[in-house]
Amino acid sequence: MVAHPLSASARARKELEALKLALAEKDEADLRRLSDRYAHRQGPKALQLLIRKLASTEEIANFWQLQLLPKEIPKVEISHTELIQEEVAQEINSEEEIIQEEIIIQEEIIEAELTQQSPLEIKARSEVARRLRGWLPSWDGPLRQAS
Repeated sequence: MVAHPLSASARARKELEALKLALAEKDEADLRRLSDRYAHRQGPKALQLLIRKLASTEEIANFWQLQLLPKEIPKVEISHTELIQEEVAQEINSEEEIIQEEIIIQEEIIEAELTQQSPLEIKARSEVARRLRGWLPSWDGPLRQAS
């Protein structure tokens, strides 16, 4: 005989009854497990509304919310974080050194290119500039219109 699956509303009623029972018995494990499942399916806001609806007193609501908090917070060793910070600082320093070296190399290349211009190139440029000056009209300022 095949069991028929429960409808969504029947499953929700069954889970709600299980939550009420776990709350009444103050069963921490079941309360946490069922609350996690409810929050996964309905969302955390819906769980908060359900806590307000089902908890008859503030004390029961606080108990329920305490069960939802993580039991143990993992502690991070300080030495481990310090080690990571040192590694990051060394990485940043080495990257900065590489960037400085690249800048120095680029400056040396540019300086070498500027100093390596042959006297012939310099003379040709000055000759072109001289000829252009003779060819281009001089500018004495804006033209004044006669009134």
